[in-house]
Amino acid sequence: MRIFVLACCLLIAGCGSSKVRIANTGAGLQTWCMPMTLAETLGFYKEEGIDVELQNLPSSVKALQALVGGSVDVVGLTYPQAIQMAANGQRVRSFFIMNRRDTKVLLVSPSANGRIRRVEDLKGELIGVSAPGTIADLWMRYYLANHGVLDTEYRTVAIGIGAPAFAAIESGRVAAAAVAGGDHFHLLRRYPDLRILVDATTPEAMRESYGGDTFAGGAVAAKQEWLDRNPDAARRLARALRRAQQWIVTHTPEEIREKLPENFRSRDAGVDIEILRWSQGFYTDGGAMPKGAPEAMRKMLDATVENVRNAKIDLAATWTDEYLPEGK
Repeated sequence: MRIFVLACCLLIAGCGSSKVRIANTGAGLQTWCMPMTLAETLGFYKEEGIDVELQNLPSSVKALQALVGGSVDVVGLTYPQAIQMAANGQRVRSFFIMNRRDTKVLLVSPSANGRIRRVEDLKGELIGVSAPGTIADLWMRYYLANHGVLDTEYRTVAIGIGAPAFAAIESGRVAAAAVAGGDHFHLLRRYPDLRILVDATTPEAMRESYGGDTFAGGAVAAKQEWLDRNPDAARRLARALRRAQQWIVTHTPEEIREKLPENFRSRDAGVDIEILRWSQGFYTDGGAMPKGAPEAMRKMLDATVENVRNAKIDLAATWTDEYLPEGK
C-alpha cells in the first residue's frame, strides 16, 4: 500500500507544470516577438503544461543580459545575437525562429527631410537605434558601409523603442533612425511625407542587405545546458509558440489586437491594425530555421562585428530544430 501511495505521488509530481522564466522585449507592438506574448494571453503555455513567468525588458540586449546573468531561463532575441554569443564563448542556442522576413526600416527625421535624401547624406549625422549592438543597429551599419558610409563618419545614440523613439525622431534629436517591428507606421500616420531611405522588408532590400531573400530574425533561445536539462520544457514551449503563430495567421488584425496586453497596444487602433496586417506574412513555417539564413546572418555580422569576424564559430551549435513538434 505504501509503495502504491508513493508511486501515485511521483506520478502526480511528474504531471506538474514546468516552471520557465522567460524574458521578452516590449512594450509596444513589437511584431517580431509577438508570438511569445500571445502564447501567454491565449493560454497556450498553460495548456502545454508550462508555468511561465514572462518578463518584458526594454530591448533584446537587456533580455540577453538577463539570460547570461541567470535571472531567466529562456529569452526572446534576434538570431544574430546567438551568433555573437558564440563568438564570445557563450553556448546560447535558438530553438524556435519567429520571423523569416526582416522588419527594419531606416527613416529620416521630419526636421532633416530637406537635407537627407539618400543614405550617403547620413555622413556627419546622428542616427538613432534602439540600443547599441541590436540587430537594427548592426544592419544599419552594414547597409551604410555597403554604400560607402563608414561607421567613423556618423554617430549613433540609443533611443529605445515605441514612444521614446518617436519622441527622439519627431523632436529632431536624431537626424535619422533605424526602427523595427512596424514602428514606422506610427510616424507615417503623423508625417505622410516621411522619408524612408531603406525598407528592409521588401525582397529587393533584403537581397541588397543579405545577398538573398533568406533571413532569420526574432528567435527564442536558451543556454545549451538548460536545453540539455529541460528538453521536454523546450518542446512544450515550441508547441505553444507554434500554436500562437498559427493563431496569428488565421485571425484578423482586429482579433489579434484585442488579445494583446494593454501595454502592447498603442492609443491608435488604426495604426496597430495596419501593422498587424503588414506583418502577418512575416512568420516562419512553424519555427523552423529558414534554409541558408545562418550563413546570411553570419556574413552581415562578419562585416560589422570584429570579434565575430575573427572567431571560429560552429553555426550548427547556434540553432536547432530538434525541439519543434515534428522534430524538424
